[in-house]
Amino acid sequence: MILAAGLGTRLKPLTDNTPKALVPFKGTPMVERVIRNLAEAGVDNIMVNVHHFGDQVIQFLDSLVIKGVSISISDESNELMDTGGALLQARQFLMDEEDFLVHNVDVFTNLNIGELIRTHKKSDALATIAVKKRPTSRSLLFDNEGLLCGWKHNETGEARILRPRTDTLKDFGNTCIQVISRDFFNFFQKTEPRSLTEMYLELANHQRIVSFVHNEDYWYDLGRYEHFIKADQEVF
Repeated sequence: MILAAGLGTRLKPLTDNTPKALVPFKGTPMVERVIRNLAEAGVDNIMVNVHHFGDQVIQFLDSLVIKGVSISISDESNELMDTGGALLQARQFLMDEEDFLVHNVDVFTNLNIGELIRTHKKSDALATIAVKKRPTSRSLLFDNEGLLCGWKHNETGEARILRPRTDTLKDFGNTCIQVISRDFFNFFQKTEPRSLTEMYLELANHQRIVSFVHNEDYWYDLGRYEHFIKADQEVF
C-alpha cells in the first residue's frame, strides 16, 4: 500500500494546485516512482489511498500502465484516515496476502525493498520497520535484538518505554517503509483514523515489532520543500 492521501502542506508551493503524489521528482511523479520501485522488487498488487486532489491522482493512476502490476484506490475523500487508519480502511485488500508492504509516497531512498521483504518473511515478527540513524524530532527505540521497545521526542525529552529492557536502547528514525503481517488486523477491529506509530507502540509490549536498519542507504523526505530541493541537488 502506498500512503498518498496527505494534504501536502509542507511541500507548498508545489502542492498549491497539485496533489503531493503527482509532484514530479526528477521528471517522474512521486507515486509513479514508488510504484515502479515496488514493481522491480516483485510487488504486483498495489493500493494507493487518496484524499487531497484525489480526482487528479485517480485519473493519473487510471492511465498509468506498468506491465504485471494491478493498481487499486482507497478513497479517503470523506475523511482523512491517517497512516494507521488508512490500513484499517483497506484491510480487506491487504488481508489477501500473508504479508503486505506499506510505503509513504514522499519517501525517496535506495533501500533494497526485496531484502526488506525477505528479511521479514524469515522472521516471526508482526511487523518489520525500515529505520536508519538520521536527524528527526521523534525516534523509535529498539533493544539489542532489534525489538521495538518505545519512542522518544528528541526536542522535549518525552519518552515512552513499552517493553522495559536492561540493555541500552538504540534510537533510529523511521524511514516510513515497512512490511506487516495480516495478523496485525487481529488487534484492531474498529476502522478509524489512527497513527501507525501509535498502533505499533500499543503492540510493542506483547508483539514482535522489529527493525530493519539501512544506515548506508540515502533517504529523503520529499514531502518537505527544503528536503525536496536538497534531494534534487544531491541525487543524480
